[in-house]
Amino acid sequence: MIMILTITLNPSMDFIYSVDDFVLGANNRTNLPVKMPGGKGINCTRALMYLKADVLAYTVLGGENGNAIRKYLENENMPLISKKISENSRNSYTIMHNGGIQTEIVENGPKISKLESNEIIDDIINIVNGEERINIVTVNGSINNDNDFYYVSLLTALRENVSRKLVIIMDQSKKSLNNIVNNSVYSPDFIKPNEVEFAELFNMNSEEISKESIISKLTETKSKIPNILVSLGGNGAIAKFSGNIYEVSIPSIKVVNPTGSGDSTVAGVASAIARNYNDKDIIRYAMACGMANTLEEGVGVLSLDNVENLFEQIEVTLVSEEIKK
Repeated sequence: MIMILTITLNPSMDFIYSVDDFVLGANNRTNLPVKMPGGKGINCTRALMYLKADVLAYTVLGGENGNAIRKYLENENMPLISKKISENSRNSYTIMHNGGIQTEIVENGPKISKLESNEIIDDIINIVNGEERINIVTVNGSINNDNDFYYVSLLTALRENVSRKLVIIMDQSKKSLNNIVNNSVYSPDFIKPNEVEFAELFNMNSEEISKESIISKLTETKSKIPNILVSLGGNGAIAKFSGNIYEVSIPSIKVVNPTGSGDSTVAGVASAIARNYNDKDIIRYAMACGMANTLEEGVGVLSLDNVENLFEQIEVTLVSEEIKK
């Protein structure tokens, strides 16, 4: 069975509060607090566990917060390899309020030293080379180390120091994402920008971005990355897989908590690839997993019944086919 390795280099302890009527400068009370470990790769791993995938999580933990995160993950029976770092792991706060508005306060996280940064890459290469079943690697979220090219270095190391062909899924944002797309010799197999990130990558006006403009840009751009899923929130997605461009239509649902939906989408991609799904079904499964997470209070939490029901309702329509020469 194919194993999936997830990588989280800035995990957090997540606090999620639901408040019907949140008022700034006032005492706001909640009856439904949720506390659980997070960070994009941790959330992705949790979702993969719900999907019954064979998964291993690599992360970095430090201080009292790091110890607390480790204990929580052990209680979840999450398969975990963790590296100890010198600074304390971070906290993240989400407030769901006023009919579905999401407000977040997220700490930057511990500063990772140059030595620790190099050791992390060595760790990951050793893990992948030591477990031949690992054929899919998801690199999730940020790292706080003042090196915008760090994930380019990690991608390069995975391509140059692992003899087998890995499927590499990268879920970054801002400068890290831009460098992966535009300033790297090697390419990942999949990225998942939202519409604002897509506009930044391709120098588009974010206020004028639309499904049509995304399709046009994907059609004219010869990207080295074979699979791109552009998330449009409640409006579905546009995807380019293996040179073909698809429009994704999704059903309307009542969102409970959107936190972690992107991470669950990445889990869906990894799980579907491990199951050898075709391109259209990879897209449908990924979207179904992301949507299923929004129906839960927890982050990276999925119901397989919801995933299956949503999968059947999602439509993936071919809008532009690659011209074979």
